[in-house]
Parts: sequence; structure tokens; C-alpha cells
Amino acid sequence: MKTSNEIPRVINGALTESQVAAFKEKHRKSFAVEVRDGDEVHVGYFKRPTFETIKAVTKVAKTDEVEAGKVMFDNCWLGGSEELRTDALLFMAVQKQLGAVLNGFQSLIKNL
Repeated sequence: MKTSNEIPRVINGALTESQVAAFKEKHRKSFAVEVRDGDEVHVGYFKRPTFETIKAVTKVAKTDEVEAGKVMFDNCWLGGSEELRTDALLFMAVQKQLGAVLNGFQSLIKNL
């Protein structure tokens, strides 16, 4: 019987630390999304969406939110566990986090 204290197996598409560091160097702002599935942790690496990606996601979301999620995923994907793309439940967990990227910033307006 497995316990919750067991160290999970990390699946990241066999990317090395130097490859992951190169993502940050090339894209300035990149991030990892980790999804735990039992005794596995699937890791995907993503860059921030461009204006073109946001425009495409917004357009597709009017008729199909899941397809819009695929557009966001595919256009921001840098590498990692391919199961994040192919397993529906893992994919939806990633979508929640990608949505947080779009909606996770705070801004202020100040009178001068």
C-alpha cells in the first residue's frame, strides 16, 4: 500500500535543468505547471501568451472553451510531460492554471 508520504515520480519530458533555464533566458517569463496524478507529478513548461495568442483564444472561446484552451496550450507550450496534452483530466488541470496566468495580474489606477 502506498502512502501519501512517498516521493512522487516526476515526469517532465526528460528535460534537463539547463534546458529549463534556457526557456527562461529565451522567453524572459516562463513558468512550470505541475499536476499531481497519484504517485506521478506531470510537469509542463509554458511561456506567456502573445497578443496574437490571446486574440485567437478569445475568438475561439466564443464557441468552444475547450478548443480555446487547446489554442492557449499549444501556443504557450515549451515542453514537458506529453500526458498533459493527451490525458483529458491532466489537460483540464493545466487549463485552470493557464487561465490564472491570464487573470492573475493586479493593476491599479492612481490619480496624479
